Amino acid sequence: MPVQQSMRGKVLADFADDVVRLSKINLGKTYTAKNSRGKSYKKRIDNSGKLRNSIKAKVKQRNDKNGMFEKANIVWSMLDYGLTVDRGRKAGEGIPSEPLIDWIKSKPLRIRDLDSGRFKTFKTDKQRNTAIKGLAYVISRNAKANGIAPTNFFTDVFNSKKNKYFNEIHEDIAQDQIDYINTQLDKISNGTST
Repeated sequence: MPVQQSMRGKVLADFADDVVRLSKINLGKTYTAKNSRGKSYKKRIDNSGKLRNSIKAKVKQRNDKNGMFEKANIVWSMLDYGLTVDRGRKAGEGIPSEPLIDWIKSKPLRIRDLDSGRFKTFKTDKQRNTAIKGLAYVISRNAKANGIAPTNFFTDVFNSKKNKYFNEIHEDIAQDQIDYINTQLDKISNGTST
């Protein structure tokens, strides 16, 4: 019976590893998107790689006083904004400015002048930072008005893998019950009982 108990933990660990691996792949994929002028361009969900590298899973297993498997759970972790990237954001909520400013700085964005359409050049860092703050405000206002579409980089993988692995766990539990009943029947037929 201990072999069956460790199999359950292994199935959960395999499930967790599979979801983490495929979620990281989803974040690193290049997608084709269109800008407001209709021009296509390539983009990634996770530009910097920080979110991708932060996704982790840990299986926590608890045994009862007899050392038998009692319950287990998986603890998922990622950067704070990962949930928002996965699930999106409803209209009515803006984006916090500091993470947005950091994101803008990490992107190869060039700010255009509205009148001439030319890229702006900045003589000082203060001018550049002011322009970035203005851009962050506009992006946050747009997210507040329209929301942000979900990417489901984690949710889709979790849901697609859940049934496969949970069926394996159910089979392990059923086999554990059969083994336990057979053991009890053997004890009864041999004249020893617990």
